[in-house]
Amino acid sequence: MKVLLIGGTQFFGRDLARFLDDAGHSVTLFTRGNSMPEDLSRFTHIKGDRTKPEDLERAARTDQWDVVIDNIAYDAATVKQALKTFPKIKQYILTSTISVYRFAHAEHAQPLMEDSVDFDFNPPEEDNKNVHWIYARGKMEAERALIRQDAVPWTIIRPPIVYGPNDFTNRGFWYLGRLMKGGPIILPFGGVASTRFGFSQDVAHSYIPLIERPIALGRIYNVAQSEIITLRDFIDDSALILGKSPEYVSVPFEVAGDLGGPYAMDRNWIPDITAAKMDLGFMPTSWTKFSRLTANWFRDCWKGDEAKLFETREKELALAAQWAAKDAAGKANSAR
Repeated sequence: MKVLLIGGTQFFGRDLARFLDDAGHSVTLFTRGNSMPEDLSRFTHIKGDRTKPEDLERAARTDQWDVVIDNIAYDAATVKQALKTFPKIKQYILTSTISVYRFAHAEHAQPLMEDSVDFDFNPPEEDNKNVHWIYARGKMEAERALIRQDAVPWTIIRPPIVYGPNDFTNRGFWYLGRLMKGGPIILPFGGVASTRFGFSQDVAHSYIPLIERPIALGRIYNVAQSEIITLRDFIDDSALILGKSPEYVSVPFEVAGDLGGPYAMDRNWIPDITAAKMDLGFMPTSWTKFSRLTANWFRDCWKGDEAKLFETREKELALAAQWAAKDAAGKANSAR
C-alpha cells in the first residue's frame, strides 16, 4: 500500500513510519519539517502545513495514495478538508482519542465501548474554556464528520494516554523526574482514578492490521494495555523500577489543578479493547515490561529540557506543604 502519513516524525508516529515500512508498505511523511529524526531520513518527505489547503493539495498531486493516516486532525473542518483533498483513497485513518468518551452518557458502564459516544450529546458539565473539553469536543466532531459521510472509506483508532520512550510531550516523564529528584508528589484525589495506558510501540503496530484487514473499514477501535491501573500504581511501579521511595500528598482535584500533573484524572477512563483483539489480533505488551523499558530509558537516555519539566515545582511544593499541614492538624484534632 502507498501510505501518506500526516504528522509522523515524533513519538509513536515515528515508530509507526518504521513499522509500516518493515511490513512492506510504501510510506511518505507529510510534516512541517520541524523535526526529522535520523532513523526517518530514508523516507520520502513532503514538507507542508496541513492547515493550508494548498500544501495538502500539493501532497495529493505527488502520488496516487491508497491510505492516508491523519495523526493531527483536531476538528471537523480539518477532516473535511482532508476528505475533499483525497477523494479517491481506499482508506482514511483518523487518529482520535479516548477523550471523546466525555461525550458518553453517565449511565455507560466501564469499560468504555466504541459505541458509547453520543455524537449529538451536549454534556451539562462541558466547559468550553477548559483545554481538556476543547480537545475532546474537537476530536469528537472530527469523528462525527468522518462517520457521517460515505464517499471515503474510513477507520478510527482511539488511543488512551500513550506512554513510552521518546515521548516529546514529557507527560509521563513529569512524574519520573520528580521521583528522581525526590520530594512530595501531589496526588489529586489520592490518585485512585483508574485507566489503561497504551504503550507507544503497541499503538504504532496496531495501524498495520487497520490497513491490511478489510474488517477494519467503517470501524472504530480502542487500543490500550490489558491491565487496569491507577495514577498511584503508575508512580509506585515507576518508583520501584528507579529504586526510589515516593512521597505523596493527596489534594482535591479541583484544588490541585495543573500542579497535580499531566495524568491527573477526574474520572475513570477504562477503554474496552475486545474489538481490537478480535478483529486486529491486537496483543498489548504487559505493563510490567513497557513501564520498565520506559522508566529505564528516561533514567539513561532522556535529554529534554529539565527547567521546563520542573517549572511548576516550587508551587507544587508550597501546595503540598499547605495540605500536609492541614492533614496533620486534622489528625491532631481527631485525636483529642
